[in-house]
Amino acid sequence: MKTWEQARAEIKSLSEEEKNESRQLAHIIANLIKRRQRLGLTQQEVADRAGLKQEAIARLEAAKKMPRFDTLLRVSNSLNMDITVSPRDSKKTKRLAVEKVVG
Repeated sequence: MKTWEQARAEIKSLSEEEKNESRQLAHIIANLIKRRQRLGLTQQEVADRAGLKQEAIARLEAAKKMPRFDTLLRVSNSLNMDITVSPRDSKKTKRLAVEKVVG
């Protein structure tokens, strides 16, 4: 297990682009987790809906490695969500939003 000091050193070594990518991915994953919990679904239920294994959902939620885009799409679809890309607002935090499907 990494120490906090090791984690801090690793984060400091990232480029601004890598830090931005990490923030965007963290935002997407946090929204997927919140949605799953709001719907009262287990990781297994989301996995079944997405055609994945429960372990894949656990790995995604732990954010220990970069998920494949098709995995993000399958999970977001199983939660009735869209992944949207929008221009950055200079007054807001840079982010890639995951939004609930309207309808």
